[in-house]
Amino acid sequence: MDLSESVTRHPNVIKSAAADYCEFYHNTYLNSILIPWDDTIETVEIHEVSDLNSRFIKKLTKYKPEVILLATGERIVFPDTEILSPLIKNNIGFEVLDNQAAARTFNILMSEDRKVLCLMLIAN
Repeated sequence: MDLSESVTRHPNVIKSAAADYCEFYHNTYLNSILIPWDDTIETVEIHEVSDLNSRFIKKLTKYKPEVILLATGERIVFPDTEILSPLIKNNIGFEVLDNQAAARTFNILMSEDRKVLCLMLIAN
């Protein structure tokens, strides 16, 4: 799905996404990535929702986002709710979406100057 009609050229605007890739204007990723609204995109060693743990979720709170989008590939897969307590303690919203919906949502929230963080799981 191509999202190239975006008005802004912010380096983290997602141009296109699917279960097996995420494309930006400057790069295409074929591995899972963490996409902050205001910092460098980084690859992560999380391949499936079952790989998530509370220690990793706590690491995400250090970005101080308003909301975290969890992009789980082609289909929505919910994580174990026990690992989400760091988000509740820090009043951080959390949404689980497929990769295409997460890409659209990320771009919209970022265009509204929201502090959004997306963990996009890419199938290898």
